[in-house]
Amino acid sequence: HESCGKCTPCREGSWWLVQTLHNLEQGKGHEGDIEKILDLCDNVTMKSFCTLADGFVANITSSIKYFRDEFEAGYHTPAWELFPYEKSVYFPYERERIAVSEGADQ
Repeated sequence: HESCGKCTPCREGSWWLVQTLHNLEQGKGHEGDIEKILDLCDNVTMKSFCTLADGFVANITSSIKYFRDEFEAGYHTPAWELFPYEKSVYFPYERERIAVSEGADQ
């Protein structure tokens, strides 16, 4: 949690965004979560004291714009099943160094 806590949009918005994104990553998302994320992003943008909120919102909205199908897959499938760590070409897979999420070994 990077927010300094001084402004409510960033403090609360970042917390709710992390929770919702975590649920999607775990495959425990719900229909409408993506719209909720985009709504939260709209409510945070240009409403905080510094540019931290605008920065994280830009990354999230851009990711959803270009990879919406992957986010929607989080309604029912955990990310480690969709994108197995061992098949990653960008990040070497080293089980002892990567903290795998609960259930990833299934």
